[in-house]
Amino acid sequence: MTIKISEEEKVALAVRQQVQGMVTGDIDILNKVIAPDAHFIHITGTDQTKEEWLQQIKIGRMHYFSNKEKLMQVEVNGDFAKVVSRNELDARIYGFRNTWPLESRTELTKNNGQWQIVLSQASMY
Repeated sequence: MTIKISEEEKVALAVRQQVQGMVTGDIDILNKVIAPDAHFIHITGTDQTKEEWLQQIKIGRMHYFSNKEKLMQVEVNGDFAKVVSRNELDARIYGFRNTWPLESRTELTKNNGQWQIVLSQASMY
């Protein structure tokens, strides 16, 4: 028996895979779910390309320890999706460790049948 997964569930899975990849340091999964030209806007307003952000993870300037998902709202319109998520993310960012209550507004596009993150903007909630 085949179980059909909705597009909303596929989008949510991509966002959850990103968070899991952050916590485990799995650059391969991050490369899979994040588009090459993606941008990340952090709570400080800093805008980083995918390459810049992954480099910060690789060298340990951004280290993620754990995550607790609090909210996941998904809206799909054709090959474009928007997600609002809230997570309590235990991370050390540039030497400062905290459990950050983050709200992320994430945009994804569907490329060759695969949902990929193209923009993520984080703020505190």
